[in-house]
Amino acid sequence: MLRLASLLLALGLLVAFNPVSARELKISHQWPGETDARDRAARLFAREVQHRAPTISFQIHPQLSLKIGAEEQFDALQSGKLDMSVYVLPYATKKVPEFSLSVLPGLYPSLDTVRDLRGSKVLEHLQSVAHKNGVHILAWWWVPGGFVTRNREVAGPDSVKGLKLRGGDRLFDLMLKKAGAIPVAIHSNEIYSAMASGKIDGALTSYETFVSTKIYEHGKFFTAGSPGIWMFLNTLLISKPVWDSLSETEREAFEAAAEISEDFFTATQRSAEKRFIETFTNAGAKYYKFTRDDYLAWLSVAQGTAWVEYLAISPDAKTMLYDTIETVLSSSR
Repeated sequence: MLRLASLLLALGLLVAFNPVSARELKISHQWPGETDARDRAARLFAREVQHRAPTISFQIHPQLSLKIGAEEQFDALQSGKLDMSVYVLPYATKKVPEFSLSVLPGLYPSLDTVRDLRGSKVLEHLQSVAHKNGVHILAWWWVPGGFVTRNREVAGPDSVKGLKLRGGDRLFDLMLKKAGAIPVAIHSNEIYSAMASGKIDGALTSYETFVSTKIYEHGKFFTAGSPGIWMFLNTLLISKPVWDSLSETEREAFEAAAEISEDFFTATQRSAEKRFIETFTNAGAKYYKFTRDDYLAWLSVAQGTAWVEYLAISPDAKTMLYDTIETVLSSSR
């Protein structure tokens, strides 16, 4: 009995001095902490993972506090310099042109449409492309938006002729140019000064950005609601080597937390749309909601420009777009 007691004591000491190793991961992004929905969703994700896998903790670094540029975070994930990032997937299209699927104008007319993509072949395709490029997509956070202009209401494509517009993406600019607008390439944080100076007549971006950057001080007309033509995908990315190093239990914890964050994020964007409409209306701007004919007219221009460009990227891109169209049509039925 003494020997057994000694062995049990030794085993207890071994466990005490060899606890399960803790691990801390860094999450970087470009938005304000605690207020922007992307930061709040990242914090929710971290809490949910820690609840399920207590040995893993996170440090969240908002507003690029790690000194890695917004677009450069993809390279940092690939190299292992960064563990995780809240990343605007279209930023990486110069390296991975197939990612343009996440921003094609007119392809995703509503938040309901993109929520129905969960578990679809579309996301499987994008995940496969992500894996080939050294990252894993954990969460899919879709951000809707619309037009804000200074001097003219935007409806169908004919209504933008001659306007200097910020599209926010090369494929959007192709569509705007075909419609007769003059695309101007600037970052979203430059919209306010560009509208104030007359450098641009209007812009496309997210509802949250329009409100947080106080564009209502210059915008006199705005569009919102569905069907819409502007939808961007923000992803929660993790470096593929980090993902591969997680245990099966840890991966399950990450996936469960990611799904919870997606539901939360969708709710924030529905609220952001309401806040956008209220804020701009209260500031005296005029609200216009696209009709079905407006949307179809924009869709036609998009298909003849941005979509054609995407189809030419690769056979994989063609398959991905066709599968997306099939999924979206099934959803609308």
